Amino acid sequence: MKKKLIAACFLVLPLVGWQSASAQDYKTAVSVNLGADMGFGVKHFIGKRGAIEAQAGYNIPCKGVMLSAVYQYHVPLVTGFKFYAGGGVNIGALHLGKHSSSEFAIGLDPTVGFEYKFAQAPIAVAVDYKPNINFTPHSQWDLAAFKIRYTF
Repeated sequence: MKKKLIAACFLVLPLVGWQSASAQDYKTAVSVNLGADMGFGVKHFIGKRGAIEAQAGYNIPCKGVMLSAVYQYHVPLVTGFKFYAGGGVNIGALHLGKHSSSEFAIGLDPTVGFEYKFAQAPIAVAVDYKPNINFTPHSQWDLAAFKIRYTF
């Protein structure tokens, strides 16, 4: 009987560990975004793999302010490391400072990226590609970002 209990533990424990590793690593995070859109973000998981991220930033190449909200679907690759993809919308004003040439921007933001959550710290780092495909005259295709997130 004792041998069967020990054998059952060796079979069940790896499955319990696998289940906890496949779950999300955090519920909410705030981030500093470094890249063409310098700013801040808030990310919140709304399910096991789905998250919504809202961002506000200053667009350096176009000298403007942009707001965006995207849905991201996360795929765990290994413990703590995920691939995510999704999309959302953006709105903002570009070429600020020159009132005659300022432009209103609104459009779509497809998103792909990778994120790593440190196991022993409330920190995650991410890198993603999120072009602004605007319905207005100015789209931006070169918007990659590095993000440092504080998770809770």
